[in-house]
Amino acid sequence: MRSAMRWLSVVGGLCFSWASPAMAEGTPVDCGSVDCEGIREMKALFEAQMSFMGETDRFSMDLAAVGFAPPACADGSRAPVPGPGWVAGCRFAYRVTAVTGYPEAPASFTAMAQGAAGTAAAGVKLLISKPSWDKVVFTLERGGVRRFVGWDECLPAASFTCDAQLREGTQNIRGLFTSERAFMQEKDRYSSNLQEVGFLPMGCTDGTRAAGPDSSWVGGCRFIYSVEVAGTGPAMTFIATARAISGPIAGTTMKINETGVLTITPVPGMCQ
Repeated sequence: MRSAMRWLSVVGGLCFSWASPAMAEGTPVDCGSVDCEGIREMKALFEAQMSFMGETDRFSMDLAAVGFAPPACADGSRAPVPGPGWVAGCRFAYRVTAVTGYPEAPASFTAMAQGAAGTAAAGVKLLISKPSWDKVVFTLERGGVRRFVGWDECLPAASFTCDAQLREGTQNIRGLFTSERAFMQEKDRYSSNLQEVGFLPMGCTDGTRAAGPDSSWVGGCRFIYSVEVAGTGPAMTFIATARAISGPIAGTTMKINETGVLTITPVPGMCQ
């Protein structure tokens, strides 16, 4: 999978075709709100597409083929679909609007969710742009105002808290550990060059990426990552570091070594 990721290069100039409304700051929404239905299912659609890409080296316009099946309402009803290619959930309908695929073009996809008329979701639109494997832009539009949607929105209990924000770092540093171990199997060594080992974490949903102090660091959204390597040959060791640089968890440091032991050092008073 690491080698497969390397050909997923950035697609320049990808844009949406709607008129540009005002853009608001991303604000967490109530987990029980109608917006969260669309947010949760669009995240599920995204994850289904990424899983399908990992298995087939392509994205798909066919949501059934990628395994995306949003649930109906509690009474069994579903939103009406606007036309062919749409999949109905409870109060939203979903579809993939465009796909480009390897090897003819860099792999990417765009998808949207549209709230059903006559429901609390009427007039709500969510859009995902996937211009490259490490980048995604996720927005919600209501009443002519569009905002970016964070991956930590509309999660179960503990949403918008430290646990939700720390999840980015813990998932990515474990991914970095896996990349280093896979690189060792191929090259008989570890590497502090994260591009060489094929590690590039997802940036924020507004397309930005955290900046590190120097070129040895690679930025995700709230965290930056680096690896220190010691020794030679079979006796080589490494320590990977993830450091939070924004939000209430800023300053939190995570470390994982070649044996998989993970330690987390929070900042004093974090989220209190």
